Amino acid sequence: MRISAISPVFALLLLTGCGAATAGAEAKPSLPPASAEPSAETVAVDTEEQSCLKLLGTGGQGPLTRVISAVKIGDGTTGVEMSAEEARPLHDEVLAIATDAPVEIAPLVKQLSSPTENVLRKAENPDASWNLDADIWTTTAAELQTRCEPYEPVS
Repeated sequence: MRISAISPVFALLLLTGCGAATAGAEAKPSLPPASAEPSAETVAVDTEEQSCLKLLGTGGQGPLTRVISAVKIGDGTTGVEMSAEEARPLHDEVLAIATDAPVEIAPLVKQLSSPTENVLRKAENPDASWNLDADIWTTTAAELQTRCEPYEPVS
């Protein structure tokens, strides 16, 4: 009894081609909608040279030099000689450079901003802990200086 009820269903599928239409639809790749926004991979990224030129700035007073000059490390302590008002624009500038930097140096540029991030966090919450790893930050700053040295303007 069951076999006789199923046979007409299979016959109908074979005659109407529903199985073929379904298989054909599954075989076609789906295309993104025309209004889809570009992925992060298609967004333009600065070259290492462009990022370094932004970090170096003009006259040796770029964000790289300004952050390095403000950080004080010694006798097992770290500090930043900069107010929150001074730190905010510098922090934002360094983060903007990190956002556009190539993947090879973006994490280094982000790490460069950790001292200003600490200043801002302490200004917002004086009880917040100071989280600057002097060894990591010093290594990062030195590596950025080394990588950017070839792009320094000749005086």
